[in-house]
Amino acid sequence: MALIVLIGAAGCLSTSFGEVTYGDGALQVHVENAAGPVENAVLQVTIMEVGALEQQEVFSEARYVNLDQGENDYTISVDLEPGSYRVFLTIFVGSERRTSVIRDLEVAA
Repeated sequence: MALIVLIGAAGCLSTSFGEVTYGDGALQVHVENAAGPVENAVLQVTIMEVGALEQQEVFSEARYVNLDQGENDYTISVDLEPGSYRVFLTIFVGSERRTSVIRDLEVAA
């Protein structure tokens, strides 16, 4: 039974988000894929502006991407004003959520 749990968990760890940065009107997303190549995975990006006691969605996009084995870098064009943001990132392969992460992002003036 423990082996089944480990095998199931291994699939979740095969793809992970690395550094997420913003500059020159674009979000740079780094993804590490330890599994084999995948065509037509879906990268979903949602950006929320964070205020004192609230969040407001300022950007949302889902796009098809090819995941090569190893390091992958994606550029998402988005115009963000200086401020605090929360970035929600998810990769789907078929109907399976392969990985997801929430990152805080500060955009300087």
